[in-house]
Amino acid sequence: MLFQNEFIVRLIAASVLQVWPIIYLSFFAYKLLNRAKNRSTYILSGYFITTALAYFLATFSIFLSNTPFAYIVYVVSIYFFVFSYSFLINFSWLLTRLDEKPHRTKLYLRIIIYSILSLYVIILSILFNGISLNASTGWTPKYSWFFLGFSWIYFLIFLIIPQIYFSFKISKVYEGVVLKKRLNLFIFSVFLGLTLAISLFLYHTWTENLIFRTFHISIGLVFGISAAYLIYKGFGKELE
Repeated sequence: MLFQNEFIVRLIAASVLQVWPIIYLSFFAYKLLNRAKNRSTYILSGYFITTALAYFLATFSIFLSNTPFAYIVYVVSIYFFVFSYSFLINFSWLLTRLDEKPHRTKLYLRIIIYSILSLYVIILSILFNGISLNASTGWTPKYSWFFLGFSWIYFLIFLIIPQIYFSFKISKVYEGVVLKKRLNLFIFSVFLGLTLAISLFLYHTWTENLIFRTFHISIGLVFGISAAYLIYKGFGKELE
């Protein structure tokens, strides 16, 4: 039967589901850059652009199945997916220094450091078979448990803990009911996005658990849309 072919199912699911993140993430980036072009909007739009690029490359890799390029393009997409969260961390860092006006060099250096740290995705995939995508996997991505564990440690040390730290610092900078509400929306949305990333990596590792995979597919799109919208609404909308 047609739908017994996992590749066909993945192709249809990706075409239907993954096109939406590309559209709404690109839309939010356009809205930000169309309204103002400053350090804050560049950093926040960087998150939307790199995440949209990650989804685009992941979708494009499906159409390259049965070629060696599928694996390369997919691994690069996961690199951009992981790297995209660094823009949220650096945006939070900017929010804690409203009065200091941090030098651009320091900000760029932080982004470069995260771009290097995110290379673990490519290194582990190539040297330790962290990500498999070939005929033996039915041209569907399969992550090793070692890659999953390393990724979760990376998320914890370089994304979750720094975001918790900056969240507490931001709460001391902002005053007023409206700003507190926007702050809470932003913080909640960032952690919602990180939850989606953690779940996504487990989805591609725990492939034999159909219950969890069905659960992830069911909530993944909702979580993704909600996180992106709340990030934009929290501090992206009308950001000075």
